[in-house]
Amino acid sequence: MVVKLKGCSSHPAIAFLFILIFPFLIEFIFVEYSERELINRIGWLIMLWALAYLISFRLPFLLLGGLFTLTGIVDIAYAIEFNGIFTTTSVEAIAQTNASEAFEFIQSYFSIFPLVIILVYLVICFLLLKHFIAPGLSDKKVHRLLAVGFFILFGVLIVDGIVIKHKYGKRLPGIVGAYPEFLKGSLSLDKEIKQREQLARDTTYTFSNNEDLPQTYVFIIGESANRNHMSLYGYPRETNPALGHRDDLLLFDNVVSNYAQTLPSLRMTLTSADSLDHQDYSDSLSVIDAANLAGFETWWISNQQPLRGTYSAIGHQAKQTIFISNEFYGNEIDRFDSHVLPKLDQALASKVPKKAIFIHLMGSHLKYDKRYPERFSIFNSAPYFGYQEALDDTQKGYIDSYDNSILFNDWIVNSAIEKLAKRSQLGNGLYSLTYTADHGEEVFDSTDFKGHGPDNVTSNMVEVPFVIWLSDQYRSSRSGQVKQLMQNKSAPAMLDGFFYFALEMMGIKSDLIDNTKSLFSDQYQPKPRIIYGFDYKQLKSAALSSDE
Repeated sequence: MVVKLKGCSSHPAIAFLFILIFPFLIEFIFVEYSERELINRIGWLIMLWALAYLISFRLPFLLLGGLFTLTGIVDIAYAIEFNGIFTTTSVEAIAQTNASEAFEFIQSYFSIFPLVIILVYLVICFLLLKHFIAPGLSDKKVHRLLAVGFFILFGVLIVDGIVIKHKYGKRLPGIVGAYPEFLKGSLSLDKEIKQREQLARDTTYTFSNNEDLPQTYVFIIGESANRNHMSLYGYPRETNPALGHRDDLLLFDNVVSNYAQTLPSLRMTLTSADSLDHQDYSDSLSVIDAANLAGFETWWISNQQPLRGTYSAIGHQAKQTIFISNEFYGNEIDRFDSHVLPKLDQALASKVPKKAIFIHLMGSHLKYDKRYPERFSIFNSAPYFGYQEALDDTQKGYIDSYDNSILFNDWIVNSAIEKLAKRSQLGNGLYSLTYTADHGEEVFDSTDFKGHGPDNVTSNMVEVPFVIWLSDQYRSSRSGQVKQLMQNKSAPAMLDGFFYFALEMMGIKSDLIDNTKSLFSDQYQPKPRIIYGFDYKQLKSAALSSDE
């Protein structure tokens, strides 16, 4: 029996089965199921298992086994202490941590249980690698078969995924993939930040705000918010009990996003780029650039991941930049959007008279049930409104959790408005808040699908809320502009006009402003709304047909 056990422990599959899969089991227990993580680990397990029968020397296996063991320890500790799986955001947060914070971190999170698990894992890995044997094979037929399998996996995991596409996080498990993915994203982001800095320095456009009154403008960018799930816009479930009871809001009911994806949408939303003019976003000034050049103190407060291309580069142009994820070591568990509210207080407390504050929420991004605290889990029963009457329990569950996320978002936006309203009552000053979203979301509304994306796009994926609150003094000081704005509240609009809207909202004068693109102007001209090559009217018509 002892001989059999010893032979079993030296089997090439056993060592890497334990080294690779045990950390996944811990992640599964303490976090949640991650299909990508499991596929990565099984792929590497099979590849290394096949390789052990193709070569007979141990060194490469000991090196890889040692690497996966050390990184497995990090994955286990992170899963137990933070209930998370390593992502680029996790690495970003760690990279932002100094020695003092690291010591406090160890003091705060050190506990015996993960230490025991890690020690057991380490000892077993050591014993398995100590007895590891790479047997090789003399049977040519089996050898060829294994070689074919190995090179297929090698091609998919290494050559295609890592060497060609640089998809480290999608081909390497845990922190092994997250760290190089972070480095790649960090280098790319640094480059784009410098390009945008240079763009603002070299611009020949002028921007100015000559009003003497104190001014504070807040712009909240939601995530995956479909206005058709908001009672503000007629949804039968009361998902907006806070905003719905206000009588001081302007609702725009005909705004759509240019894309059903965050990155391309915000490239258009936050810059002067125009979808029809095919103006490149990388050569277009952002609304933060404009506010900076007009003399505003700018803030970027984000609950999204820091390494997300253009909109992070734009955010980094703000004079004050805050990423909530860095305070949570990259973990999304309990990182609700309510954490942006104290940061908003911090920005509002600034003594600078002119402020432009941009807030980027996690909003209603999948997984919907992770986006709100338990006390906002209100919707859990009929009625349901979907593409068909007979929705199954899974579909109903997604609709419930999505509507709960919209309900929580209602509380967030209203809380921000209340903070501004109190400030506006303390003395002279112009205050406004604008809330919109990067894109909408399909939640079994017009088809059997949840989510968003360029494939099989629906009107629900691009129909976004556009809500404005203005202080009394703003309304009186700029009554003519406000009147014109109200006249355009049902005009067809796209988010690539947000740049011009925001400049007008902030009272910024510029030779870059195009009145035909601004909802504040009586010269505003709606344009064809083309989304992924489709006219929005086609998408809307298809959605209406599915409801009949």
